[in-house]
Amino acid sequence: MKAKNYVVFSGEKNFNIVYVEGMNEDSTLNNDTPNQFNDRRIIIEFVDGIPKIINHWQATTEPGNYYTYNPMNPAGAARIAFGQYQAWKVGIHGNSEPHEALVQFLPITVHRDFNKDFKRTGDKLDTGLFGVNQHWGYDAPIANIKNTSAGCLVGRRREGHREFMQLVKSDLRYQNSEDYIFYTTVIAGDDLIKS
Repeated sequence: MKAKNYVVFSGEKNFNIVYVEGMNEDSTLNNDTPNQFNDRRIIIEFVDGIPKIINHWQATTEPGNYYTYNPMNPAGAARIAFGQYQAWKVGIHGNSEPHEALVQFLPITVHRDFNKDFKRTGDKLDTGLFGVNQHWGYDAPIANIKNTSAGCLVGRRREGHREFMQLVKSDLRYQNSEDYIFYTTVIAGDDLIKS
């Protein structure tokens, strides 16, 4: 993150939310197979000046088969562009099973997978408010995202997402103001390993 000149928060209870695409729980790379929960959602906090992973969970940063082949936007399913964004507030996600989540509040940039190849390469960029929230994946199977993501940042399990939200809400900046807008960083696993 520092090498890319991203903001890194080093204060106590100032959490850094990071998603690493194509990475396993043990920090090894996987082949980032489409339609699987094969990414990591991570919270990092500096403790006594040293960055520590406070917790991490199975996640996906990409839409699954359903919304790739049946996109909500005619330009194609949204795949968040790698980078860092300050864009999310605590709110409610979902209609069938509303739950607390980080809800997109400011614009982010996505790639539009018009050719439905599950890749960002060559895809047009689109910046705006798209409802790209950070929510739970309804305990869907690891190897089938189903319709849990149309481009959102999704933690697979309800229980893990509740842990994530409990930590996020204990951030001192949120404690000071419930209008705090959270930063989130999305990194490609192979890019991380190279650096």
